[in-house]
Amino acid sequence: MKNFLKGVDISSLPEYLEAGEVFCDEQGQPTEAFSLLEKNGINSVRIRIWNDPSAVPGAKGHCGLADTVAMAKRIKEHHMHFVLDFHYSDFWADPAKQRKPHEWEHLSFEELQQAVYDYTYQVLETLRGEGCLPDMVQVGNEIRSGLLFPDGAYPKHENIAKLLNAGIRAVRDQSPEISVMIHLDQGGRYYYLRDWFDAIFAAGLQPIDAIGISFYSFWHGTFMDLRDSMRQLIERYHIPVYVVETAHPWRLCKGGQVSGEIMKTAGLPAGIDEQVKSLQIILQIVSSMPEHMGGGIYYWEPFCLPDRGYGTWAENMGMLDCDRKALPVLAAYRDFSPEHPPIPDLDSYLESLYAIDETLIPPAGTNLIPNSDFSDGDDGWWIEPDPWEVTTKIENNELYVSSDQNYKLHLYRDIHLDKAGRYHLSVEYRGTNTTGVKIFLYLSVITCNGETSYSKQIFPTDVGFVTYELEEMELPAGQIRIGVTMDTPPVFGRIRNFRLVELER
Repeated sequence: MKNFLKGVDISSLPEYLEAGEVFCDEQGQPTEAFSLLEKNGINSVRIRIWNDPSAVPGAKGHCGLADTVAMAKRIKEHHMHFVLDFHYSDFWADPAKQRKPHEWEHLSFEELQQAVYDYTYQVLETLRGEGCLPDMVQVGNEIRSGLLFPDGAYPKHENIAKLLNAGIRAVRDQSPEISVMIHLDQGGRYYYLRDWFDAIFAAGLQPIDAIGISFYSFWHGTFMDLRDSMRQLIERYHIPVYVVETAHPWRLCKGGQVSGEIMKTAGLPAGIDEQVKSLQIILQIVSSMPEHMGGGIYYWEPFCLPDRGYGTWAENMGMLDCDRKALPVLAAYRDFSPEHPPIPDLDSYLESLYAIDETLIPPAGTNLIPNSDFSDGDDGWWIEPDPWEVTTKIENNELYVSSDQNYKLHLYRDIHLDKAGRYHLSVEYRGTNTTGVKIFLYLSVITCNGETSYSKQIFPTDVGFVTYELEEMELPAGQIRIGVTMDTPPVFGRIRNFRLVELER
């Protein structure tokens, strides 16, 4: 498998270098970043580009065209494969936010399509002039919820296809040698990916060369889900699949990205050895795909630095320890060979990872929802308002939501059930009511191949909190999602005290 890509996303490297950061090899010797990667067998680099990061203070001016050109030159100097990831935003674009660049906010839809084409073409034209065109281009970043909201918000399938086609045309017009990738999150959830691609292809998406997926085992399913999802994607579309984002924590720490609770769903706990094992597993899964159509994997931000104020991800998700010394996980890239995989019987090993210790299962009646009362703020919860101007705040162990315009809100978190059984879900809600208020408590059972949902409509009252319940659901062991959805005129709501318990048999 000569062309198997062992990659990293090092988009934040210019910011780290500007701050004077130094990186060290496993022996603690200061080493230039690209030399450290090369020494450890990295043969591909992915970087993101934001349209105008100077418009967003948090971006600190990085990840714009100047950084992209500088990084592209370094990648080419080291003879590495180069993936360019267009976010089509001035700052982060992901499933929860796909905000238009400020210069595009007032464009018509036709003008927006042209802007996507022109911007993509011009960036590539600049890179061509510098002799550093990418080998692969991502048209959008984690776009399962769409892109360039609200025009390209899912499920506006035709709009999404037209916007993506504008970017694809620009890439093809620049060079037919550049591969085009479409990138979604939820790499272990095949049915999410299948439904999305089926819908967008049917809406007219032009042919693409690669499917990119994000896979974080604490968010996106088990390693077995990843394996099965990739196999089914390849069988259905006959397009190579790449894991273009992954990572695993090397420690648990205060302020870190993930908690011990969420890591219970990951198969492997946080730890230095476990970080190595996670990378080995994913490398082996991807490289073992039929017809060599598992293209490669990319570790997301290996150079993020703990204890320097870069944010929670940096505290425990990178490939460097607190002394800036390379962790063993980096050498796992160098030592990996598809022809001589590190885990001889991978399927049996994965089954053992997810075997349940019956003695550790909480007794019936125990609330299984971590941070069910928001006592730790929004830790573990996803809060997705639409539009983003909706007011959301946590106070007095309640989530308060309000807006002076029509709005939607999705509040949810994922939980792993250790055993099959009868379960009961409840939440307390208080808020105003009027015509058109649609609020639901729900629970979804999530597997690689599908989703089964239960829901209960909430009829708000401002007299006091009312408990709403989903009773006696027969649920299998595995991943579930619980939450509340809101689709309402201008009203306020308060949400508190989620409870999920197993009932006595």
